[in-house]
Amino acid sequence: MAEKLIKFSGLIFFILLLSAPLYPDTNPAEISFKALKKSFSIKDKNDFEKEGLQFIKKYPDSNRVSEVKLLLADKETDTDLAIEKYRFIFKNYRNFPGKEYALYKICQILDLKSKWKELRKESENGLILFPAGNYFDDFHFMHITSCIMLEDYDTARNECIDITEHTHDFETLSNAIFLLAETERKRSGNSKPYIFNLKELSEGFEKSELYPSVIFRLAVFYEEKKDFNRAFSAYSDIIKNFPDSPESSMSEEKINMLKKMNPQKISYIPDNITVKDTDDLDLSPEHEIKETTNENYYSVSIGPFSKLKDTAGIIKYLKNYNIRKVKTAYGYIIYIGRYNDSDTALETRIRLAEEYGINGNIVRFSVHEKKSYIYEDR
Repeated sequence: MAEKLIKFSGLIFFILLLSAPLYPDTNPAEISFKALKKSFSIKDKNDFEKEGLQFIKKYPDSNRVSEVKLLLADKETDTDLAIEKYRFIFKNYRNFPGKEYALYKICQILDLKSKWKELRKESENGLILFPAGNYFDDFHFMHITSCIMLEDYDTARNECIDITEHTHDFETLSNAIFLLAETERKRSGNSKPYIFNLKELSEGFEKSELYPSVIFRLAVFYEEKKDFNRAFSAYSDIIKNFPDSPESSMSEEKINMLKKMNPQKISYIPDNITVKDTDDLDLSPEHEIKETTNENYYSVSIGPFSKLKDTAGIIKYLKNYNIRKVKTAYGYIIYIGRYNDSDTALETRIRLAEEYGINGNIVRFSVHEKKSYIYEDR
């Protein structure tokens, strides 16, 4: 029996030996590509670029060339050059699985640079070309954002509604309703359609990632309606329940301004009566603030950005500047500096474009008689 077992084991070993390749994997292109992937995370941009270009020159016929070019695009720090590299990949590698990712990165940079017309076009391409892709929702939300920023509110509204009618994903649904609310606010101000969507979000999406933003928008709604008790209560809950959120620090500033009103903590989640009593149309070109002093100054605005991690990346690059981060209903905006004149702000804007490839806008903050005006896009 033992002899048969030894012979059987020897037979298995012989079969395995025959099925194994005669030579180990010594494909130099594959070995070089594996080394290149390791270099991506440990080498700086210049060193990695040299290694990547050397691979392409040495192995021009390798099926890894498209992947190497994608890595080079990911490593590019100049946003305009990065777009060029992603576009080359998207146009020239028809069957490359990374095409969708390349288009997504193009859209992400256009979003970052507030190039709304280009973003609308490219995100629409993503929706058409990759209806079942990994970034379909991202294309959809960036397309909606670009439509909002271009004041094409009908398209934005229709697309938001279309998402709500077809998705079963919790976060996707919450984001769609949130953008729908923002679209309604742009169309009709602090109106019945706007508060209706905030009501739906505040009641049914407490576990969503954007819930702090929902409550903050709700608090701002109450504050602008001079319902200071509800505004104070909503701001207070943000600080208590979401202390690490961007909305928390902004809520602290709001509460400090509201304290002089001696507000009381009450329930603030809107009910049907709140919705019913809100006007169908309530456009307000300015909002009241409770500043003790008047101040006029200039800043450079960047954004808005759809995602917090993109904002954090920009802040890291611009850590030597005086930066203020603001969360809006449609993303994060970074304001740089508080300059006394537009020429100084323009110098900063030019420097950002030359050194970082960032396209900013000059914004003038004018505070007069307790009303705040923002003039933008120079």
